[in-house]
Amino acid sequence: MQEDRLIYLYHKAVNNSISEKEREELFVLLADPAARQLYNSLFEWGAGQTEGQEDVFTEPQANALLERINKINQPRSANVFKLKTTWVAAACVTLLLGVAAYHLVTRTVPAKPAREIAQAIPQPAAKAHVMLTLSDGRQVPLDSTATEQIIEQKGTQAVNSGKGALTYTAPENHTAVTEVVFNTLTTPRGKYYKIVLPDGTRVSLNAASSLRYPTVFSDGQRKVELTGEAYFDVATDARHPFIVVTGKQTVSVLGTAFNVKAYTDEPYTKTTLVEGRIKVDPRNGTAAKVLSPGEQATLENNQLKISKTDTREDVSWMLDMFYFSDTDLHTVAHQLQRWYDIEVDYSSLPNARLYGQLPRSTPLPQLLNAIEKTSDIKLKLSNNRVLTAH
Repeated sequence: MQEDRLIYLYHKAVNNSISEKEREELFVLLADPAARQLYNSLFEWGAGQTEGQEDVFTEPQANALLERINKINQPRSANVFKLKTTWVAAACVTLLLGVAAYHLVTRTVPAKPAREIAQAIPQPAAKAHVMLTLSDGRQVPLDSTATEQIIEQKGTQAVNSGKGALTYTAPENHTAVTEVVFNTLTTPRGKYYKIVLPDGTRVSLNAASSLRYPTVFSDGQRKVELTGEAYFDVATDARHPFIVVTGKQTVSVLGTAFNVKAYTDEPYTKTTLVEGRIKVDPRNGTAAKVLSPGEQATLENNQLKISKTDTREDVSWMLDMFYFSDTDLHTVAHQLQRWYDIEVDYSSLPNARLYGQLPRSTPLPQLLNAIEKTSDIKLKLSNNRVLTAH
């Protein structure tokens, strides 16, 4: 689907790994009116990137693209979504946050009573650092400096850009590395980070996640261990498969782009394929499954199920967006908990589903207020814990 290709190309552009041919393809896709909703999200995200990061488009390219878009898109009134009368409540609201507009639509399950009041809270003043743990146990905070930082160990080198990315360079002679050591990159709640592994594979690590990996791939395969969520853009190497190990499954690839969600506080592991082909092995005696683009493997209760999916929901975090498409409120709550560093009383949440999108830069008070205004789900905060009031 076009949306998958657009997200994939935009991600490569942000990571500065896009070719001129791919950049032109992205340029054309962004000007397509069929991609209107998605490119709005991309522009919102791009406008909020860290100062000093290289632009996705040059100024002339951006101006030309905006001119094409403005010719296509005329001002229009906000859409009102109509749902079947079997639903208890549905609404749509257009919220202006700075210069960015977004839509949030909420649908609740029938026969659920209305909930009590929403009380918004500010984001915590202080947050933990993105941390790199070296093989000897030393910890290096990566987001506490805006200057380039070089980290050397056991014959290998990593460069922290100071702009949200850590890049490893493989030694010219692997045999010169006398010992293969492992590093662990850990993100706290509310932050994410990018890493380029020694083979050139690019990984985006979502909030409250960790990735353990060798500083050089030298044993015939490329293996990493993931807890939490990450998006992988794997460097092609047919002789050396790339393997992602989580607590319950193994994903094997040769060169592709996919997302793995394997948080320990959620009962499932979800693997979503954007491009290429991957094999998902549940490691429980059942057969491994091969995924095609646009498919998702869900491992839950030792059962592996394959289904078609809207990949935008699974990779929207890379665009610094919340994207909900018939998303269970409990799943949404997990995302908010990890991003805003709050606690949630899950037992008090109603049986509801959400639709819509909004930037992750949205202050939590405005986000909770949007949910309150567009549904009968009303939340309150007590001691940094969100729950529904009765």
